[in-house]
Amino acid sequence: MAAAAALIAGMAPLAACASNGESASAQQPQAQTTTPPPAAPQATTGYTDAQIDAFVAARSQINQLTPGTTTEEQQQNQIRISQILQEAGVTPEQYNQILEASQIDQTLSNRIAVAAVGDSLSDDQLRAFVTASAEIEPLNATLTSGTETERAQAAEQIRGILARNNLTIEVYNGIAAQARTNAELQARLQALNAPADAPSGSE
Repeated sequence: MAAAAALIAGMAPLAACASNGESASAQQPQAQTTTPPPAAPQATTGYTDAQIDAFVAARSQINQLTPGTTTEEQQQNQIRISQILQEAGVTPEQYNQILEASQIDQTLSNRIAVAAVGDSLSDDQLRAFVTASAEIEPLNATLTSGTETERAQAAEQIRGILARNNLTIEVYNGIAAQARTNAELQARLQALNAPADAPSGSE
């Protein structure tokens, strides 16, 4: 039972780690607009699934753009970003609002993570999650109650754990968020974790 408890604890989305400016979302380029930037967004979950899906679709393509080093390259990137947003059916204002809101609203961030990961998770991804969550679980208390220095150190350790297991914070959080409500996914995770829980000998 101890291993199972550790797994469940490790399923908590990495809010503290992500909020240190190291999450995938925090690194996203914002879509530039000709209008003044919107006021700081309030935490909200009032976005529809269609809006979240459009945001995720646009972000995945924007992430693939190489940052421009010259004025011409930056202008070309902005043209391409405008095309991507139009194709995804999201305005620059909506994109930026969702991006900024996701950094202060963990529920919204979880919805985006779930949408980005999808529901076609391989056993390899889930095994990596199980392994990572077992290592991350002891660090959870530090992330929530440690000093600023301790939280930074724990976040760095977690990034290393995720890298060793070929996981991003977004993918980890997507699996963790789904596992909270998806009974089938919970069963798959428990099955993959079962060998570690099995007794070493017979009674």
